Amino acid sequence: MKKSFSKKQYLLFVGAIILIIIATGWVLKIQNSHKQPSTTKLTVKTVFTQETAKSSPIEISGFVRGASRADVSPMASGTIVKILKREGAQVKKGEVLAIIKAEQLDAQISAAEAGVTALEKTLSDSKKYYDQLVDEAKTARDASPSKSADEAVRSAERGRDLQIQGAKTQLIFAQGSAETTKVGKNNFTLTAPFAGTITAFYGREGGFANFSMPLFNISTPNNLEIETYVTATDGKNIFPGSVATFKATSGAPLTGTITNVAPGSDSANFKTLVRIQLNDVSRATSLGDFLHGQIMVPRNSQGISIPRKAIVSRGGDQIVFILDENNFAKEQAIKPGQEFNGFVDISEGLSVNQKIVVEGQQYLLNGSATTPYESN
Repeated sequence: MKKSFSKKQYLLFVGAIILIIIATGWVLKIQNSHKQPSTTKLTVKTVFTQETAKSSPIEISGFVRGASRADVSPMASGTIVKILKREGAQVKKGEVLAIIKAEQLDAQISAAEAGVTALEKTLSDSKKYYDQLVDEAKTARDASPSKSADEAVRSAERGRDLQIQGAKTQLIFAQGSAETTKVGKNNFTLTAPFAGTITAFYGREGGFANFSMPLFNISTPNNLEIETYVTATDGKNIFPGSVATFKATSGAPLTGTITNVAPGSDSANFKTLVRIQLNDVSRATSLGDFLHGQIMVPRNSQGISIPRKAIVSRGGDQIVFILDENNFAKEQAIKPGQEFNGFVDISEGLSVNQKIVVEGQQYLLNGSATTPYESN
């Protein structure tokens, strides 16, 4: 006897058929999407990987200065009354740079002079007083001569001499202090310690100049050099006699010779000081110019160099796309290192003369078919 389907069973049967159709379509869609890269060729730009150069550059920069230079500082604090020389001015040895009014020092001088006057009066009064004591002892001895009376006179004379000598010592010390203070006032006329060019000024008229803080910097215009800092690691690879290259502000090329590399790094910023003598025979630069350059140092190991733009980040990894002999793309993880001038050193993941994609890789997947053209 034929059983007829119930309504519920019918609906279940129809629902299952619909699910099968949907699942089949979804699978076919995924398969088609995976096949698309291999059937649709993407145009990409490529280069061949190259071995890194035998030397690598260290970027440097610094201000041009004279080999002989000095900071000119006031010996005490005061107000800057007049500035006679500005940055860039040529000065002779002993030429006045600025005048500073020392209000505090004027008060110190007045106090010192008052102290000297008071000690001079004390010395005069002490001499009169102790001379009187000696005269009284002598009068008593003359009235009644005796050994004890003679000793009293000698004791009074010794006491007078000691007191007067002590007062004189205090007076001499005060006079010396007053003279020192007066001489110090002369230091407020700042003068050039040698002939040269003013490369920096750190104040303004009406401003305050602090004791021992540089107010001017002066350099000789010859034997130009640059002081720069490099990392402690780079400093170990730089040696006196090495060559540095620069570009002057006009664009003209310049070279320099390393004259000194500090034996250790600065404890504050872990940098190493490097001094470079400029070989500026054409006078393409001058004091105060700020130059950028580089020092070429030998590499400790060889690697692969690729353009920075070839590298993409996916899932936190740095990768590039390599093309095989049939121009199918393959994703390759790499370990990037030092970067210079748009190129990155790769220590792991690549070898020489591999074809890598530098443009269009954002659209690639593993197995993508490509139409490559090489970068010029």
